Amino acid sequence: MMIVCTELRIPLFLVGKPGSSKSLAKAIVANAMQGDNASTNLFRTLKQVHMISYQCSPLSTPDGIINTFKQCGRLQEEKDLDRFVSVVVLDEIGLAEDSPKFPLKALHPLLENGSIDEDPKPHQKVAVIGISNWALDPAKMNRGILLSRGVPDEDELQMSASGICSSNSNVLDFIKPMIPSLANGYRKLYMEQDREFFGLRDFYSLVKMVYGFSNATGQRPTWHQLEHSIRRNFGGMDNTNPLQHFGDLMKHAYETKYGFKNDPEVHPSGLICASLHGLPMKMLKMDSDHRYLLVLTEGFAALGILQQKLLSMEDTVIMFGSSFPSDQVYTQVCRTINRIKVCMGTGRTVVLLNLDNLYESLYDALNQYYVEFGGERYVDLGLGNHRVKCRVHKGFRLIVVADKKVVFDRFPIPLINRLEKHYLSTATMLTRLQLQVVDKLDAWVQNFTKISRNYIECKRKHVIVEECFIGFTSDTPGSIVALVCDTDSENEADNGNDNDKWVEMVCAL
Repeated sequence: MMIVCTELRIPLFLVGKPGSSKSLAKAIVANAMQGDNASTNLFRTLKQVHMISYQCSPLSTPDGIINTFKQCGRLQEEKDLDRFVSVVVLDEIGLAEDSPKFPLKALHPLLENGSIDEDPKPHQKVAVIGISNWALDPAKMNRGILLSRGVPDEDELQMSASGICSSNSNVLDFIKPMIPSLANGYRKLYMEQDREFFGLRDFYSLVKMVYGFSNATGQRPTWHQLEHSIRRNFGGMDNTNPLQHFGDLMKHAYETKYGFKNDPEVHPSGLICASLHGLPMKMLKMDSDHRYLLVLTEGFAALGILQQKLLSMEDTVIMFGSSFPSDQVYTQVCRTINRIKVCMGTGRTVVLLNLDNLYESLYDALNQYYVEFGGERYVDLGLGNHRVKCRVHKGFRLIVVADKKVVFDRFPIPLINRLEKHYLSTATMLTRLQLQVVDKLDAWVQNFTKISRNYIECKRKHVIVEECFIGFTSDTPGSIVALVCDTDSENEADNGNDNDKWVEMVCAL
């Protein structure tokens, strides 16, 4: 459909869930339709294609979209229009609906004539491909052809998983009995979630990781390898255990859940370290790189944990954003993107906080759709109609740290699905005995709040904890316990009396 619409210069809107191969289809068409230089006789009979992408975002403007169409029209000027076509690709066009400048209102004449002029010239009529995760309003959709990709059923998921594992027939024999359980587990998890927190990219990454473990060891994955794979790709929900949905998969494990000495870590901090630093090739052999991270937290507690325990701060750059007007302007966004570009080329780790206005510019990088040239990898960074190829060092890592409420309420689904998600709080870093202290401290806080109610004379029926302890969050008890309790004394704290002493010390603060 994309080839036909491009050949005939008919506007096409491609709508589908994240991970449904929309961007891949665009790349295949661009590589195949090379005119006389095409690799097959069929495509030599078709037009040569030149695509110009416009990255839509809440910062998009009508002038930006109009200028992109004019640029494409100039490429067709003095060209044989029967052998050459330029294409405007509107990436994530649905995100432009959030722009206060209403950039999509300029699309109506552009879709029909390729120009806002009343009497456009022939070379101004260009092909248009709009890529979105949801349908736009009918006024725009009716001016083109709508191609919608639905949610794949279980049989289609199994076919995709088999295709991913087909490069090695011996490994496929180990994985094949697991594929129905993989597809069924993902399908149940997908249907039960309120928001599309998990998507097809998570499922594909799960299959690749299970395949990678089996490819490295030459046998079925062990219990801990399967658990590691599931938690890596379906984490981030502090109140959901993804293993419950993949119970049938665990029946295919090589041995029981007690595992081997070299099995991968399944603790939250160990999962994040594995994503940042990778696992040895003898444990996990994967062709593709690990995905970049989305770390959910409360009160940005995860930032301190990353700085103190998980990252080497010598090679880490932390970038903050804010809601101040000066930080939201186009030029400031460009400066931040340029800093990220420098870190990409030098292989440094970048931690992003409160930079919601530039995440759309990183979509190609988050897709890890690299172009290799001269032994180096390059990827597009784009903002509007400005795009630049950036070298990506193999040591580059990207971490987005965000409050979990902000992620659930405001983060766009395409961004969430592109990242490997983990929930990280102080409590996840504590030992078993320290968690017991946290439970006792929580009980003490609740009792203190009840006592306060008796002494507060007001019309309200209850007193919330935040009124008694300014700045209190659910992560506060764990943070205090981590500060007071020395982990070296864990072996000595094997009875309730020591725990009570820790509680007394914490309450004294």
